[in-house]
Amino acid sequence: MHLDFRHLRTIKAIHDLGGMARAADLLNITQSALSHQMKGLEDQAGVELFVRRSKPLRLSAAGMRLLRAAERILPEVDALAEEFRALRMGRT
Repeated sequence: MHLDFRHLRTIKAIHDLGGMARAADLLNITQSALSHQMKGLEDQAGVELFVRRSKPLRLSAAGMRLLRAAERILPEVDALAEEFRALRMGRT
């Protein structure tokens, strides 16, 4: 399975904002592109990330596992990016 940081950011945005439309707006992509991105990830992983038969859209058990990983990994990636920015600017 190929997992990008954008997948982690996407699953977090969908969960935090409560749906695909709001997440797509936040991420500056179309809802269609967001849906295709998540469907592609589900196909790669071989599991459903969402319970689509529910209103509102909910994460499946696998989706919750990916969300927990995103919540752990993304702050570390952001901190590393900030550290590198500081190095480039000579602040460290």
